[in-house]
Amino acid sequence: MKELKPSQDQSQPQTGSQSPSSSQIQSKARLILRAVPKRENLGKFLPIIIVVVVVAAGIFSGLVFSSRNKNAKIQTKAAIDEEQLTGEQKQSFAQTFRDEAEGVIEKNDELDKFAQGPWKLIRPGGESQTAYLTSSVMDLDEYIGKKVKVYGETFGSGQVAWLMDVGKVEVIQ
Repeated sequence: MKELKPSQDQSQPQTGSQSPSSSQIQSKARLILRAVPKRENLGKFLPIIIVVVVVAAGIFSGLVFSSRNKNAKIQTKAAIDEEQLTGEQKQSFAQTFRDEAEGVIEKNDELDKFAQGPWKLIRPGGESQTAYLTSSVMDLDEYIGKKVKVYGETFGSGQVAWLMDVGKVEVIQ
């Protein structure tokens, strides 16, 4: 800032108009400048803080809505309806899940040393006729305790007589 210099000597009386002296102007300017408060450090960082808070809120809300959407999709996911399949899809489906068995689905006992898969199909004829079940396509928990006909693919197992990957279930009773 430029300093104001007096145009006339202070000791000489002013003639003519009654204009303020330069020293008076300087003192008033200093008072005005001192009256303005200094900016705090918070003012410098306030825009940065606002941006960080907005970005964090966006990330958090995105994660919340994303997880809600996934849960809704999982809950509303329905089994494949055969009536909606085309002829080619039905043929492919029949080739993939060509084995079938009837019985009552039970949850697999965790203490069973031969247990393979989370479910088993109890069939007439004793333990040797029990089919242990897995499913890469559907959740069989909703069929526990029901008599069903399952369609799937049989796999070999060294521990159990019959291990099946279930792809389709028909409720009998």
